Amino acid sequence: MAIKYLKKAIKTPSSDDNKTRATVDSILKDIEKRREESIKEITKKFDKYEGDVIVSKEKIEEIKKNIDQKTKDDIKFSYDRVRKFAEAQLKNYGQEFEVELSKGLYAGQKLIPVNTSGCYVPGGRYAHIASAVMSVTTAKVAGVKNIIACSPPKEGVGAHPAIVYTADLCGANVILNLGGVPAIAARTYGMFGNSPADISDCIFLDLLAIFMLN
Repeated sequence: MAIKYLKKAIKTPSSDDNKTRATVDSILKDIEKRREESIKEITKKFDKYEGDVIVSKEKIEEIKKNIDQKTKDDIKFSYDRVRKFAEAQLKNYGQEFEVELSKGLYAGQKLIPVNTSGCYVPGGRYAHIASAVMSVTTAKVAGVKNIIACSPPKEGVGAHPAIVYTADLCGANVILNLGGVPAIAARTYGMFGNSPADISDCIFLDLLAIFMLN
Protein backbone atom coordinates (compact mmCIF):
# COMPACT_ATOMS: atom_id res chain seq x y z
CA MET A 1 0.00 0.00 0.00
CA ALA A 2 1.44 3.34 -1.02
CA ILE A 3 1.92 5.98 1.64
CA LYS A 4 -0.48 8.89 1.29
CA TYR A 5 0.47 12.12 3.03
CA LEU A 6 -2.44 14.14 4.35
CA LYS A 7 -0.11 17.00 5.20
CA LYS A 8 3.61 17.63 4.78
CA ALA A 9 5.79 20.32 6.28
CA ILE A 10 7.43 22.69 3.84
CA LYS A 11 11.14 22.07 3.65
CA THR A 12 13.27 25.03 4.71
CA PRO A 13 16.99 25.54 4.12
CA SER A 14 19.15 24.60 7.08
CA SER A 15 22.40 26.28 8.05
CA ASP A 16 25.67 24.43 8.08
CA ASP A 17 26.79 23.68 11.66
CA ASN A 18 30.22 25.20 11.11
CA LYS A 19 28.69 28.34 9.62
CA THR A 20 26.28 28.63 12.57
CA ARG A 21 29.12 28.13 15.04
CA ALA A 22 31.22 30.82 13.35
CA THR A 23 28.28 33.26 13.35
CA VAL A 24 27.50 32.70 17.03
CA ASP A 25 31.19 32.96 17.94
CA SER A 26 31.49 36.29 16.12
CA ILE A 27 28.39 37.68 17.83
CA LEU A 28 29.52 36.56 21.28
CA LYS A 29 32.98 38.06 20.87
CA ASP A 30 31.50 41.39 19.84
CA ILE A 31 29.05 41.33 22.77
CA GLU A 32 31.82 40.49 25.24
CA LYS A 33 33.84 43.42 23.91
CA ARG A 34 31.14 46.10 23.49
CA ARG A 35 28.55 44.66 25.88
CA GLU A 36 25.15 46.48 26.02
CA GLU A 37 25.92 48.59 22.95
CA SER A 38 26.51 45.47 20.87
CA ILE A 39 23.39 43.74 22.17
CA LYS A 40 21.18 46.71 21.26
CA GLU A 41 22.62 46.78 17.72
CA ILE A 42 22.09 43.04 17.23
CA THR A 43 18.53 43.23 18.56
CA LYS A 44 17.81 46.09 16.16
CA LYS A 45 19.29 44.12 13.27
CA PHE A 46 17.58 40.76 13.84
CA ASP A 47 14.38 41.71 15.70
CA LYS A 48 13.94 45.25 14.32
CA TYR A 49 13.40 46.40 17.90
CA GLU A 50 14.88 49.62 19.30
CA GLY A 51 12.90 50.11 22.52
CA ASP A 52 13.91 49.60 26.15
CA VAL A 53 15.61 46.31 26.93
CA ILE A 54 14.40 46.10 30.52
CA VAL A 55 10.62 45.92 30.82
CA SER A 56 9.68 48.68 33.28
CA LYS A 57 7.29 48.25 36.20
CA GLU A 58 5.05 50.82 34.52
CA LYS A 59 4.94 48.71 31.34
CA ILE A 60 4.08 45.61 33.36
CA GLU A 61 1.20 47.42 35.08
CA GLU A 62 -0.06 48.66 31.71
CA ILE A 63 -0.01 45.11 30.35
CA LYS A 64 -1.84 43.80 33.41
CA LYS A 65 -4.67 46.25 32.70
CA ASN A 66 -4.90 45.35 29.01
CA ILE A 67 -4.64 41.54 29.09
CA ASP A 68 -8.11 40.00 28.68
CA GLN A 69 -9.51 38.16 31.71
CA LYS A 70 -9.78 34.78 29.95
CA THR A 71 -6.05 34.83 29.18
CA LYS A 72 -5.33 35.87 32.77
CA ASP A 73 -7.44 33.03 34.11
CA ASP A 74 -5.75 30.46 31.85
CA ILE A 75 -2.28 31.67 32.85
CA LYS A 76 -3.21 31.66 36.54
CA PHE A 77 -4.51 28.09 36.25
CA SER A 78 -1.24 26.96 34.70
CA TYR A 79 0.80 28.91 37.26
CA ASP A 80 -1.12 27.43 40.22
CA ARG A 81 -0.59 23.87 38.96
CA VAL A 82 3.16 24.30 38.40
CA ARG A 83 3.66 26.17 41.69
CA LYS A 84 1.82 23.47 43.62
CA PHE A 85 4.05 20.76 42.14
CA ALA A 86 7.22 22.81 42.72
CA GLU A 87 6.24 23.36 46.36
CA ALA A 88 5.68 19.61 46.74
CA GLN A 89 9.19 19.01 45.36
CA LEU A 90 10.59 21.51 47.86
CA LYS A 91 8.71 19.92 50.76
CA ASN A 92 9.89 16.43 49.81
CA TYR A 93 13.45 17.57 49.25
CA GLY A 94 15.16 14.98 47.02
CA GLN A 95 18.53 13.30 47.22
CA GLU A 96 21.29 13.30 44.63
CA PHE A 97 21.44 10.15 42.55
CA GLU A 98 22.76 8.68 39.35
CA VAL A 99 21.56 5.64 37.45
CA GLU A 100 22.79 3.87 34.31
CA LEU A 101 19.74 3.62 32.06
CA SER A 102 21.57 1.57 29.49
CA LYS A 103 25.23 0.80 28.86
CA GLY A 104 27.11 4.11 29.00
CA LEU A 105 23.95 6.24 29.36
CA TYR A 106 23.64 7.90 32.77
CA ALA A 107 20.93 10.13 34.19
CA GLY A 108 20.51 11.62 37.61
CA GLN A 109 19.89 14.61 39.82
CA LYS A 110 22.35 16.99 41.41
CA LEU A 111 21.27 19.72 43.82
CA ILE A 112 23.24 22.94 43.34
CA PRO A 113 22.16 26.19 45.08
CA VAL A 114 22.26 29.25 42.79
CA ASN A 115 21.73 32.97 43.33
CA THR A 116 20.82 34.06 39.79
CA SER A 117 18.83 32.08 37.23
CA GLY A 118 18.23 32.96 33.58
CA CYS A 119 14.91 31.91 32.04
CA TYR A 120 14.43 32.05 28.27
CA VAL A 121 10.85 32.28 27.00
CA PRO A 122 10.48 31.66 23.24
CA GLY A 123 8.27 34.21 21.49
CA GLY A 124 8.81 33.85 17.76
CA ARG A 125 5.70 32.67 15.95
CA TYR A 126 3.86 32.00 19.21
CA ALA A 127 3.98 33.25 22.79
CA HIS A 128 5.27 30.27 24.78
CA ILE A 129 3.54 31.13 28.03
CA ALA A 130 4.13 27.63 29.43
CA SER A 131 7.91 28.16 29.20
CA ALA A 132 7.61 31.19 31.46
CA VAL A 133 5.42 29.31 33.90
CA MET A 134 7.67 26.25 34.07
CA SER A 135 11.03 28.01 34.33
CA VAL A 136 10.26 31.12 36.41
CA THR A 137 7.87 29.48 38.89
CA THR A 138 10.13 26.57 39.76
CA ALA A 139 13.13 28.88 40.24
CA LYS A 140 11.07 31.17 42.48
CA VAL A 141 9.78 28.34 44.64
CA ALA A 142 13.30 26.91 44.92
CA GLY A 143 14.38 30.19 46.50
CA VAL A 144 16.52 31.64 43.72
CA LYS A 145 17.12 35.28 44.74
CA ASN A 146 17.40 36.83 41.28
CA ILE A 147 15.43 35.54 38.29
CA ILE A 148 16.05 37.11 34.87
CA ALA A 149 13.48 36.33 32.18
CA CYS A 150 14.27 37.01 28.51
CA SER A 151 11.94 36.90 25.51
CA PRO A 152 12.48 38.08 21.92
CA PRO A 153 10.92 41.48 21.18
CA LYS A 154 8.64 42.41 18.30
CA GLU A 155 9.19 45.63 16.38
CA GLY A 156 7.64 48.54 18.25
CA VAL A 157 6.18 46.26 20.94
CA GLY A 158 8.87 44.39 22.85
CA ALA A 159 8.23 40.96 24.36
CA HIS A 160 4.73 39.57 23.90
CA PRO A 161 2.40 41.12 26.53
CA ALA A 162 1.13 37.69 27.68
CA ILE A 163 4.74 36.58 28.27
CA VAL A 164 5.52 39.73 30.25
CA TYR A 165 2.36 39.24 32.32
CA THR A 166 3.18 35.58 32.98
CA ALA A 167 6.83 36.17 33.87
CA ASP A 168 5.84 38.91 36.31
CA LEU A 169 3.07 36.79 37.86
CA CYS A 170 5.44 33.87 38.34
CA GLY A 171 8.06 36.00 40.10
CA ALA A 172 10.68 37.21 37.61
CA ASN A 173 12.79 39.96 39.17
CA VAL A 174 13.80 41.38 35.79
CA ILE A 175 12.26 40.95 32.33
CA LEU A 176 14.42 41.71 29.29
CA ASN A 177 13.28 42.38 25.73
CA LEU A 178 15.99 40.15 24.28
CA GLY A 179 16.06 36.97 22.21
CA GLY A 180 18.56 34.57 20.69
CA VAL A 181 22.28 34.92 21.32
CA PRO A 182 22.02 38.42 22.90
CA ALA A 183 19.66 37.01 25.55
CA ILE A 184 22.07 34.23 26.45
CA ALA A 185 25.12 36.50 26.40
CA ALA A 186 23.42 39.22 28.49
CA ARG A 187 22.73 36.68 31.23
CA THR A 188 26.12 35.00 31.00
CA TYR A 189 28.16 38.21 31.10
CA GLY A 190 25.87 39.98 33.57
CA MET A 191 24.53 43.00 31.67
CA PHE A 192 21.93 45.74 32.12
CA GLY A 193 22.66 45.97 35.83
CA ASN A 194 22.24 42.24 36.52
CA SER A 195 24.60 39.68 38.00
CA PRO A 196 25.83 36.90 35.70
CA ALA A 197 23.43 33.96 35.74
CA ASP A 198 24.62 30.86 37.58
CA ILE A 199 22.34 28.71 35.44
CA SER A 200 20.13 29.14 32.38
CA ASP A 201 17.31 27.01 31.07
CA CYS A 202 18.40 25.12 27.97
CA ILE A 203 16.96 25.27 24.48
CA PHE A 204 19.10 24.55 21.42
CA LEU A 205 20.38 28.10 21.13
CA ASP A 206 21.18 28.21 24.85
CA LEU A 207 23.24 25.07 24.53
CA LEU A 208 25.09 26.34 21.48
CA ALA A 209 25.88 29.72 23.02
CA ILE A 210 26.89 28.21 26.37
CA PHE A 211 29.14 25.74 24.55
CA MET A 212 30.78 28.64 22.72
CA LEU A 213 31.26 30.57 25.95
CA ASN A 214 33.02 27.72 27.77
